[in-house]
Amino acid sequence: MAKFTDSEKEQIRQCLLEKGKELFTQYGLAKTSIDDLVQACGIAKGSFYKFFSSKEELFYVILNNQEEITNRLIGEHLKENLPPKEFISSFFHLAFNLADENPLLQQWFQDGERERVIRKLPKHLIKDYSQDNVKKGIPFVQALIQRGVLRKQDPEVINGVLHAIMLLRLHKEELGKGLFPEIMDEIIDYIAEGLTKPD
Repeated sequence: MAKFTDSEKEQIRQCLLEKGKELFTQYGLAKTSIDDLVQACGIAKGSFYKFFSSKEELFYVILNNQEEITNRLIGEHLKENLPPKEFISSFFHLAFNLADENPLLQQWFQDGERERVIRKLPKHLIKDYSQDNVKKGIPFVQALIQRGVLRKQDPEVINGVLHAIMLLRLHKEELGKGLFPEIMDEIIDYIAEGLTKPD
């Protein structure tokens, strides 16, 4: 197996991330093979495993590295000057819209796909990304508490609530596609009211 310099390793890793995103977006995770990925980057198949344990791991890393989604969601919202309840409601609606517009997230939310991917991941990776998501979310929550949008509570708990609402998107099919928007409108309204009402 070829030995790579640190510079070459970084270039190959970036290539796999970029080409992986293109191929997964165009063909989907199921129809993209490791052969497709290594061919796109001009490396041997065996070399792929120096970087990722499976195509599912590559997909998961790409999905969690989509900073533009987080930046747009958080960045745009911090500029908003809405009353607290409307601010939180608007945040959730934008988050769901961004998820529905993103082809990789659409695959993630397909029936059973999330579970299938997670089964193939190294356990430490799930833990690392979970901790990373908490680290990203807490400063946003703290900023909203300081602005008076959210009432004073443990930021970690509020961040968990925000995350839990987003996970409901995984149950769209079970809840019924037709009813899902109305169900979420009700849930978002209750949550926004609860998070923003004065103590």
